[in-house]
Amino acid sequence: MPIVSKYPNEIVMLDLLGPYPASRPERYKFILVITDHFTKWCELIPLRKASAQTIANAFFDTYIARYGAPISLISDNGPQFISDVFEHLSHRLDIKHMKTVTYRPQSNLTERVNRNLVQMIASFVEENHENWDQFLHEFAFALRTAVNETTNKTPAELFLGRKIITPFSKLINVTEDAKYVGSNIERLFDEARRNMQKSISLGKKLQSQKEGCSHQSERFGFTSNTFLKCCG
Repeated sequence: MPIVSKYPNEIVMLDLLGPYPASRPERYKFILVITDHFTKWCELIPLRKASAQTIANAFFDTYIARYGAPISLISDNGPQFISDVFEHLSHRLDIKHMKTVTYRPQSNLTERVNRNLVQMIASFVEENHENWDQFLHEFAFALRTAVNETTNKTPAELFLGRKIITPFSKLINVTEDAKYVGSNIERLFDEARRNMQKSISLGKKLQSQKEGCSHQSERFGFTSNTFLKCCG
């Protein structure tokens, strides 16, 4: 069943990437990915260790101290996330901590962000694996300013209430990006909710069509090639 959020910081998702080759001179090996479910805003935090205490500290210092504690938190069942340290943090800040099956994209949408991030890092690490951590801000900027296919908005526009000025927008002298939407923020949220609902409905419709084709192929003895023609 799809996870549904209605506003920023209602549901936040955590995931851990790595280990990567140790960067120099900082010796980072892991990346903590923090994603707001509604807006798809992400924070990318380099870590030297993947201990529960290190992750909990990074989550508090980098996200909660800036944006506040979320209502709910989603993570996988990794040992760091089910530890007493994490449970204590969740209890102290009144955060509902939900665990999902490891690497299940339909449950934890951080996986979509992770796939893009992994591709960015992999292409860079191949050529220079010693300073990948120095480019995490650029990776995050790219993810935050890209229009999301589900909300049809950029993560920055929904999370910050304004568009981020990009080098391209400066080039074409687009000053509108600097405007705070203020009174229009609820309109943006409503549009994002409608777009998310359309995306969910379309996914359900396509799934039903595929299931219907599968049932008919079994009933009439269609071959696999016939099934592919029917559904694809």
